[in-house]
Amino acid sequence: MVDQDEAGRERLLAQQTALARFGELALRSDDLQEILDDACHLVAEGLGTDFAKVMELQRDGRTLLVRAGTGWRPGVVGQTTVRAEETSSEGHALRTGEPVICTDTEAEDRFSIPAFVREHGVRSLVNVVVIGAEGKPPYGVLEVDSREVREFTADDIAFLRTYANMLASAVERLGAAAELRRRADDNERLLRELQHRVKNNLQVIVGLVAVQQRRARHLEARQALRAIGQRVEALRLLHDKLYLGGEVDRVDLGAYLTELAGSLLRFHEEDGTRIRLVLEVKKLTISPEQAAPLGLIVNEFITNSLKYAFEGEQGTIGLRLETLKSAMAQLTLWDDGGGLPPEPLGGTGMRMIEGLARQLSATAHWDGTGGGTRLTLTLRHGRV
Repeated sequence: MVDQDEAGRERLLAQQTALARFGELALRSDDLQEILDDACHLVAEGLGTDFAKVMELQRDGRTLLVRAGTGWRPGVVGQTTVRAEETSSEGHALRTGEPVICTDTEAEDRFSIPAFVREHGVRSLVNVVVIGAEGKPPYGVLEVDSREVREFTADDIAFLRTYANMLASAVERLGAAAELRRRADDNERLLRELQHRVKNNLQVIVGLVAVQQRRARHLEARQALRAIGQRVEALRLLHDKLYLGGEVDRVDLGAYLTELAGSLLRFHEEDGTRIRLVLEVKKLTISPEQAAPLGLIVNEFITNSLKYAFEGEQGTIGLRLETLKSAMAQLTLWDDGGGLPPEPLGGTGMRMIEGLARQLSATAHWDGTGGGTRLTLTLRHGRV
């Protein structure tokens, strides 16, 4: 009796150890095959059997693939299949959801025993269902096999069912993670496609505006269309920064404004040879919602300077971007031209700048003293 009690305690300790080790693995690993392989090794150790295997139910609902196992000869795991018919222990377990025990395969008259199981000399086996997620079919069957005739106890079955349920949870977790990754990949693909279409549409709009500008008969209409084209180009450039950078939720404002200012001078080719551009920018990452109005402000300021500040003479346009304390930033735009007009808010471009500054909740300060024009914007970066 003492020996039996001691054997029972050792068996219980082995089973508890197997559950603990498998629980750690199931939470740590994201590799389903690793989990299944180790599950077979640990459950065989916990029950003291020669073999163990996980049979995965295939899409047809009637075929089981030996997905993982321990103790089997090469060519079984990953290749051998079993028909989950009513005459098989595996099929019966799947149909009823209950464990199936074959104490002696030589005397078994209820179920057919797969040929490869007999070829390995298996005399006793027990299998339990690895349940599926709610509303889904079972994942498959967990089975342990022994070369010796063996009476599996109620404690053995309870251990095996607990083990199978832990395995089912791990399979469900990894399946959910794989589905999330698949959806994320699909969303990323759709986003890239949408970004590409937006880029093409913006290019088309810029081209159409340029065509209409050339066809316009009146100077005022051509100037208006040119201004519209420049504003769309500023947005297209921002989109390219996001699209090529692969980050749709943030943009390097300094790099964006530097490229935008340079492209504006190139756009006004007749002015590019006499106007010097001075850039003093710090790296500052902000949201596209902030970058877009700031880009339009830079567009309006530089365009107005090129049109009105220099009257055909040489000059300088400057842009300074710097970070301040408490998540504040300051953007300064200036030129050394003729200064502000008598009514500085009378033009469309300047009214647009004021409106965009309000949209950003930015403080805008105009200064025309000492020659030239200076606009200073102070805003909190990181939110609109």
